[in-house]
Amino acid sequence: MKTHSKRIAILFLVLTFGVFVGFTPETPQGVIQTIVLDAGHGGSDPGNLGTGRYKTTEKDITLDVTLRVKKYIEEAFPNVNVILTRDDDSYPTLEKRVEIANTSEADLFLSIHCDAFTKESAHGSGTYVMGMHRSDEALRIAMKENAAIYNEENYQERYSFDPKDPDTYIALTLRQNTYLDQSLKLSQNIQDQFRDRVGRVDRGVRQAGYYVICFTNMPSALVELGFLTNKKEEDFLNTEDGKSYMASAIFRAVRDYKSDIDGVQYTTVEEEKEEELESEGELELDEEVETATPHSSAWKEKICYKEIKRGVKFQVQIATSSTQVATTPTNFNGLDRVDEYFSNGLYKYAAGSTKKYKHALEMKDVLRNNGFDGAFVIAFKDGERVTLEEAMNEQP
Repeated sequence: MKTHSKRIAILFLVLTFGVFVGFTPETPQGVIQTIVLDAGHGGSDPGNLGTGRYKTTEKDITLDVTLRVKKYIEEAFPNVNVILTRDDDSYPTLEKRVEIANTSEADLFLSIHCDAFTKESAHGSGTYVMGMHRSDEALRIAMKENAAIYNEENYQERYSFDPKDPDTYIALTLRQNTYLDQSLKLSQNIQDQFRDRVGRVDRGVRQAGYYVICFTNMPSALVELGFLTNKKEEDFLNTEDGKSYMASAIFRAVRDYKSDIDGVQYTTVEEEKEEELESEGELELDEEVETATPHSSAWKEKICYKEIKRGVKFQVQIATSSTQVATTPTNFNGLDRVDEYFSNGLYKYAAGSTKKYKHALEMKDVLRNNGFDGAFVIAFKDGERVTLEEAMNEQP
């Protein structure tokens, strides 16, 4: 049993985002009114070059993802002012990026980057907040990103610290303390989204002395999307899906952070539909099912499977893996029928099959109550993955 549990534990439970599902127009706007997004590097500073297999470098990927995040935020929150430190292949100095954030009196600052390392095996996504380096890894990252200063004219006259001097970072430890808790909250949201919804390896939230988050006067974080020196991650971040998924994850993290700060629960169209069904009493589960353990067979009877080859069908995604997993009951808590599909370089596994969205929601709750904590509903049309909004619009 321990072996089977371990197999389940190592599978990433993620959400394939698809097309962004926006908020209803009447969604109230709250405390967070201005957000500054910083696409790392740019212009004469390409950032890291990756493996050399692509023409794109770090500066191209960070700008692409940043523009997508901006679009998602503006669609969801029309009254929020989203400011970019750059919207083209230009290079604002690190000093200028900080100035943009501070003079706009932003409520939030987010800088987006890609990582690199000498060993190709290094992989995963991480988020950083201001603080004294607590490890060699955090110091390495800070030195790498701050080294962009050396590409700027007259940098000795404008900057009071040396990015290569570890003692420099100790002097910055007291900055940003006012915003540390909020920065940590946002950063943890981002890591949760990367891990649970995009299947990225979680490198955690760390503290490091990045210039752009040391001198901003608001909650700030710096994101490393992944390692361009790792071929799999470089491939992922050079795909349209990969950039959309990462941008969607960042947006959702910002949305959840805004919900917490504003004191307002912002919901998507699909979430509102689920709440509506629950309020109508259509999603109430039997007590026996809610309390059933993975060792009981009662809950499995609620996972219904109907063969649907054409039209819309709903399933519940329960796991994602970078390597193929046999769809045997022993690998999935005893489920007899698990479907596998391959998307964006990952193997994804779904249980149940139904034409009714509310039935899929029932199965999702059953699965979450019995070992599949990150289960979520997905939709297909004529065998092709579609968004839930599109699938629900097809229903009578």
